[in-house]
Amino acid sequence: MRNNKPITPAVKYFFKVLEKRSAIIQQTIDYEASLKEELAFEQVESFFRQLMTQNIFIHTVGMNGKHESTILAKAVYSMNKVVRVYYSTSFDEYQTGFLRIRPDTKLRTIVIERMHGYRPKAELIYTSADECHVVRFMVRWLMRRIDWEKTKLANLDLYKRFQLERQEEIEEQIKIAAAQKEEEELQKALEKHSQKGFKDRRKPRLKQA
Repeated sequence: MRNNKPITPAVKYFFKVLEKRSAIIQQTIDYEASLKEELAFEQVESFFRQLMTQNIFIHTVGMNGKHESTILAKAVYSMNKVVRVYYSTSFDEYQTGFLRIRPDTKLRTIVIERMHGYRPKAELIYTSADECHVVRFMVRWLMRRIDWEKTKLANLDLYKRFQLERQEEIEEQIKIAAAQKEEEELQKALEKHSQKGFKDRRKPRLKQA
């Protein structure tokens, strides 16, 4: 049965309280659903897996405890959403160390931890919910350890592909810019022609005798 009577202030108050409670319940549902979602980690894994295919060397501590130049394929391990980057592989377990990069479902962020020594305890050194920020941190970390005597940029296949794709992007941007300029010039010409025609129509015509 339809009630056409005006809504009373008491009923309005009831619905306002109902809206607030409904919003709180929905926020709780959304939060619990977000906890079940997996954190994005594909870019981090893909970043290291691609670098591992290249002849990139980093300075590490080797098995005998002395300086060693190690190819990334031997220093990086990626499995089940956990990436390890070793900076020391000494026979002395107290000197062994690596960075562990993994998504933390409880913190809802990606964490970078330092694991060093015998039965190491995780030392948090960086955390971010953004994959790109994690990659930037690791790029800076790698840059300080690159062995430039063995790592030749011009010889890296991935770098050659990067150069090619960059050149294609530049050429595409040039084409788009040229097309936009051509369109703008055509528009200006049409406007100029339109204005000229309008002025011609406004000129007084001489009466014939």
